[in-house]
Amino acid sequence: MAEMDVDQRSKLGFSSGGVLSSRSVMLPELSNLMAIAPAGADTTALQRLVVDEDALHKPSAANRVKTFSFLRNLYGLNPQLPIYREFTRLCHLFPVDTTVLAGTLAFAREPVLRACADMVLDTAIGKPLGREDFEAWVREYAPGRYSQTMYVSFSHNLYASFFQLGYLSEAAGKTRIRKRRDVRPVSVAYAAFLDWLTGLNGLSLLTGAFSKTLELPKGDHLNLLSAAGQQGLMRVAHAGGVLQLDFFTWLRPGETRLLL
Repeated sequence: MAEMDVDQRSKLGFSSGGVLSSRSVMLPELSNLMAIAPAGADTTALQRLVVDEDALHKPSAANRVKTFSFLRNLYGLNPQLPIYREFTRLCHLFPVDTTVLAGTLAFAREPVLRACADMVLDTAIGKPLGREDFEAWVREYAPGRYSQTMYVSFSHNLYASFFQLGYLSEAAGKTRIRKRRDVRPVSVAYAAFLDWLTGLNGLSLLTGAFSKTLELPKGDHLNLLSAAGQQGLMRVAHAGGVLQLDFFTWLRPGETRLLL
């Protein structure tokens, strides 16, 4: 990827990641922060909530600092980044959808999580997935890169992350069961927005890297996009096998999407 492309992706909020080796996606902490933070809160305000005011109820000052650092590295926590800014806007409008919205943002910010999603999505609904399956995956994904202890730790974090994001059920013995998430129009719109930012258009948006993680049949996907348009989230036109989505109102002056 050219240096300019990397810089442009970074300005939009996409990231090269690298934090899940130490923790899971920490969805409970993110959800709690979104619930108490004012709409449009900047990085400084969020840091004050987590570190100075202990809004997430952590046991020590050091833990509060580490928690904020992790959340910032994974999710951005900066309204200057379009993919984070629109995530927070939609969370405040539709708080019940925070889990699915956060998963899509995490996939955009953490490539290893997005790569592991392929393994999870390839596991049929109703089939078991255990921590060992995630360890086998990460060993194949990054052969020889980590110690034995780190491979085990990494697999625990991935296993916990996909549970928190709703892809896995409560534990049944040593495994969890693959399940389908409850996906609503706002989550479909946000995933399409991220794919649109990468340069996709039309029906190709349905199979983009982020939209595919929603696991929707084509007909349901199109219906939910139409519903998002009817809710006024973005402009949608679908007729004669042609799909047009317009997200330009989600961007500020000077912000542009990527070109394929």
